[in-house]
Amino acid sequence: MSRNSTNDSFQKLKQDVKTMHLSTLTEQGKPNASYAPFVTDNDGNFYIFVSGLASHTQDLLTNPSAGILLMRDEQDTRQIFARQRASYQCDVEIVAKEDADHPVILDKLEDRFGNVVSLLKGLSDFILFRLRPYQGQFVMGFGKAFTLKGRGLLDLEHIDPSKN
Repeated sequence: MSRNSTNDSFQKLKQDVKTMHLSTLTEQGKPNASYAPFVTDNDGNFYIFVSGLASHTQDLLTNPSAGILLMRDEQDTRQIFARQRASYQCDVEIVAKEDADHPVILDKLEDRFGNVVSLLKGLSDFILFRLRPYQGQFVMGFGKAFTLKGRGLLDLEHIDPSKN
């Protein structure tokens, strides 16, 4: 597979998948798994708009780091042991309502997910988070794993198993 088609597959995964699997840590340092709809920006950041009542939101407020996983749906996978996926480790920050990015990102969320976002904007407990990836990996299948590199972790570098 060519470098361009690999990059296209990576970009298509990020475009097609609408929710991330979200891994957070509780105040006691225990793992918590959940999910959230997301959008991205041109710098490779992810954004989620989540309720303050959700356990993962409380986790992010307490421990502002997260693991995220974008994964091709099982029904769209030829080999269940080699599902196409991208995983990231992220630093997390609140995007304040006064921040110039806040309305822009909420508009992107509304464009992607529809009018429900307008309803959620009116709820006082919803918080917009920016997840800034600092490490990541993209797996296309067996023997097709890539480290995500560069600004915004948008570049792919093949992981050569013979070099381990």
